[in-house]
Amino acid sequence: MRQQTVRFVVIASFLLGFISCGSVQAQDRGPSTAEERARAVKVAHDLENDPLAKDAKEQRAWVIQWIVDIPDITVNVCFDYFGKLPDPPRGYSTEIARQMVISSAAFMIEHPDKAKDEQAIALSGLLGSLKAYQAILKQDPDSRWMQMDKLVQMREQGKLDDFVSETRRKCKSNDDDQDPNTIRAQAFAQEPILAR
Repeated sequence: MRQQTVRFVVIASFLLGFISCGSVQAQDRGPSTAEERARAVKVAHDLENDPLAKDAKEQRAWVIQWIVDIPDITVNVCFDYFGKLPDPPRGYSTEIARQMVISSAAFMIEHPDKAKDEQAIALSGLLGSLKAYQAILKQDPDSRWMQMDKLVQMREQGKLDDFVSETRRKCKSNDDDQDPNTIRAQAFAQEPILAR
């Protein structure tokens, strides 16, 4: 029970860092627009490739708030993939963990036929985090995070999909208790989301 309480405090603190009172507006706003979805996908890929860009902080904040506010896309993310999140955050742990949320949303937009495939969404989100992590290491080699290095190794050995599946099961069992380490909105499949 104590571990669950500590976990709640850590995760709640993490989430409060990027969910503002704007979520009240989510009840009043309509579904996301094609332009917003296109921007979110572009931002997601830009952040995967250059998570330390000059405008990365603002872009990250916009897309996270957008995900919270929109009523038509759900991103359920369990942060257990990252092991024990540093509290307080160290290095770029916050940016890397948030990237999973952002990359998951981008995957759902780009692949509306898989918008309910939680395994594919989680795997894609984690791959986006790994890509961002490796981009960060190119700019700041001292930003190593042991858990991320393990995940890179799992990916290279072809074991990441199994790890995601196992971790999802653990998160699902925790979710039965309404675990606060997820971001929730409502998800509905829509007409084609991006004009190609």
